[in-house]
Amino acid sequence: MTPRVRRAAFVIFAFGVAPALVSAQQGDPEQLPPGAVVYGPLTLAPSLVVKDVGVDDNVFNDATDPKSDFTLTLTPKANVAFRVRRVHLSYVTSIDYVYYDRYDTERGTNVTSEVRMDADLGRLRPFASFEGANTRNRLNPEVDARARHHDKTYAAGITVRVASRTNLLLDARHGTTEYDQDAIFRGVPLHDSFDGTVDRIEGGFGIELTPVTTYSVVVQREQQRFDLSPSRDSNSWRVSPTLRFSPTGLLTGEASFGYRHFDAIDPTLPDYSGFVASAAIGATIYGRHQLQASYLRDVQYSYDPSTPYYVGNGGHITWTTVVVGPWDVRGTAGRTLMNYRGGASNADTDTSTIYGGGVGYRFSEHARLGVNTEWAERDSDRAADREYRKRRIFASLTWGTMP
Repeated sequence: MTPRVRRAAFVIFAFGVAPALVSAQQGDPEQLPPGAVVYGPLTLAPSLVVKDVGVDDNVFNDATDPKSDFTLTLTPKANVAFRVRRVHLSYVTSIDYVYYDRYDTERGTNVTSEVRMDADLGRLRPFASFEGANTRNRLNPEVDARARHHDKTYAAGITVRVASRTNLLLDARHGTTEYDQDAIFRGVPLHDSFDGTVDRIEGGFGIELTPVTTYSVVVQREQQRFDLSPSRDSNSWRVSPTLRFSPTGLLTGEASFGYRHFDAIDPTLPDYSGFVASAAIGATIYGRHQLQASYLRDVQYSYDPSTPYYVGNGGHITWTTVVVGPWDVRGTAGRTLMNYRGGASNADTDTSTIYGGGVGYRFSEHARLGVNTEWAERDSDRAADREYRKRRIFASLTWGTMP
């Protein structure tokens, strides 16, 4: 047995047995998730994910001479909630500890946090929130570098109940992105391409169609400004009919389909007007089958100054089926097209595809160990060195709140 395999086996065993032991010590597992602590109005719910424990045969997504390495990611997470009378405070934080055996430049930590306050004042329900991230996660399917960036989003808004099932909605958001000075991809400093601010204001109405389904229509105005590349600045507006599904229903999540007009301030950069969509939906069928699907079509900025933005269009689906007892099988597939705008040709497209599957074992309702194989590839009309092929064989364990 090689040293890498021994390390992987040890990690899987340690984190596979520990959750089962902790879960067995819970006083009433039907009332609380594993490890949850309740003290008066305060609730603390921890969770733990050990993922990507295995071998990545193309760590840097290289077109030629791919590099292989053993990797794992450990992610503890805490969800803290405090409710007193009409005020609800929540705080969620998680840390990724990313390990690579050979290529230590890829090691690091990713920290994300969110704090939110909601108040129930009868017909008025204001909220305020802050989200922050200090992360080396890849920004999108285009940028392969694990480069550190700092993201912040401030938001505030209010919901006004005007009828028994109808609400008016209004909120505003301000976001910032800042890359480290040494963050470079394909010779382009990422702080030149992405550092800047986004200001957004939106308003609309929502109707509770059923106890678990809400329909809303939101009109949004957005301004995006770049600190070092003002030629990329833009104004946008969109209208988005949206369906939201309660976590207690057959369907969960939300789906939005609408229209966006992207107006580039630089007259040499083409505008975009057309269909946009965003969806993240889950469903449980007959108690044995679980479906999770996501889809996104929208304008996204590129790192490349010669093609400042592209229209991303793609989705991902995962199907999990219980086979017998605690055993299940899982299949996953996804495809994303990046249609570039603003260059010499508006027909250049990069296509990313991912598919795979695996088996899983559930120690309890809230603890699952899975072993998976995944294949990923990218094809490009722009340049052959943007293409890659890769395979990963990895194990993951989740303990705590599960999808």
